[in-house]
Amino acid sequence: MKLHAECIPCLARSALNRARSVTDPAARTEYMRRVCEILASADADYDSAPLLDARIIRLGREYLGVTQDYAQIKRSFNALMLGVCGELRARIESAADPLLAALQFSMVGNYIDFNLLGDVNPDTALRLIGEAADRKLDAAELARLKSDLSGGGELVLVHDNCGEVALDKLLLETIARLYPNIRPVSLVRGAPIANDATREDAAQVGLSDVAEVLDNGLPDLPGTQIDQLPEAVRERLERAAVIIAKGQGNFESMIGCGLNVYYLLLSKCEHYTSWFGFEHFGGVLANELRRSF
Repeated sequence: MKLHAECIPCLARSALNRARSVTDPAARTEYMRRVCEILASADADYDSAPLLDARIIRLGREYLGVTQDYAQIKRSFNALMLGVCGELRARIESAADPLLAALQFSMVGNYIDFNLLGDVNPDTALRLIGEAADRKLDAAELARLKSDLSGGGELVLVHDNCGEVALDKLLLETIARLYPNIRPVSLVRGAPIANDATREDAAQVGLSDVAEVLDNGLPDLPGTQIDQLPEAVRERLERAAVIIAKGQGNFESMIGCGLNVYYLLLSKCEHYTSWFGFEHFGGVLANELRRSF
């Protein structure tokens, strides 16, 4: 997707936050100078925010080393969400529209985003889950999703964050139960990036119990840039009957791919809140083929 002006200062702030733990002021200054060079030389028609962030992440590794280890944070949020999955599963199964309920829970899990929000509060995550039924989704798009799932074939769910991935598992369970001709596939990140979901997170929440688990093979990208994926992964996406892509990073990097992608996310930043016309933390269910972005 094209780069938006609002993304540039956001990427710079995120880069500076990564550098705050580095005590050498000269290293921080040179790093931020190089960050500005990356942003200034961006191709606004191709370089999405996740692509630029990948370059900044690689630069940070060179100048700053590892500034924060999210491993323990990821394990704790996975455990937190796993702890409520039993109750949520029962609520999904008893709901008038189980697929809608599962989508709502999966969607509010998109709050767990340290890369964008910085400070993610467990109590806020649990509160949002408790309010999930109040999150409205586009009724016409939901009906089309149900129709596409009824046709069977392979469904690829492109995951975003830790914790959230446990709620995604509930969504996959629900789809498999309601649409037995669907073959679920989970696509996670190729390497640890902030608190994004990787194979380690998939193993902790037991994703392989409900889906084939793949990783995207990309080491630094907090998204899913189709033209940069390994050929085997790209082909799986291209032949999938349905794709559900979670979160803003996947949305920003996949928009324009021309595949049957349903984007499912919370509108968390000011730009997207205004763009979609929702309140802060409003829910988005939008299809790549039918919406003009």
